[in-house]
Amino acid sequence: MKTNCAVTQDLLPLYEEELLHPDTQRFVEEHLQSCQECRHIAEQSQIPLPAEVKLHGASKNMLRNITVKLTTIQIFFVAIAFVLAMSTTIMNDNSGFILTYAILGAITYLFYRSVLVTVLLAGVPNFLWNCLIYMTNWFGKFYADSFSEALQIALTTLIIHLLVTVIGILIGFCILKIREGK
Repeated sequence: MKTNCAVTQDLLPLYEEELLHPDTQRFVEEHLQSCQECRHIAEQSQIPLPAEVKLHGASKNMLRNITVKLTTIQIFFVAIAFVLAMSTTIMNDNSGFILTYAILGAITYLFYRSVLVTVLLAGVPNFLWNCLIYMTNWFGKFYADSFSEALQIALTTLIIHLLVTVIGILIGFCILKIREGK
């Protein structure tokens, strides 16, 4: 009987989430009807956990390390986005941005799993860089004759880069679906 209790207690989380095979579910239900101890454990497991959990020193250090690593990765993504924005604008005659922005879109989507974050990471640096290039003379000359023309160039470039980024997002989405299928 002790073995049935141990097995039932191990299966309780899956039972509560309704993830068990029907035969296994029947086994757990029958055991819960006959065993007071396991029934008490099942009732206790359905009590919601307290919303606020106190963190101790080791937990705080672990969370701080995770936060530092995630922040570093995020800064890395933003830096790559700015470098790509600069290099693809400087090399206007080169269509290599198509591959780089598709890769940026796929990798960013795979990391964040968010279309919005991916679009922002690809679009904002590109738009800011194009505004600097076309709306200021920081690089020796004005590339556009008027503000509206410069804005039009910056927006057109942004749209083209975002379209390629969306292709990368679709590639990342397909990779996730293929991995889920395995």
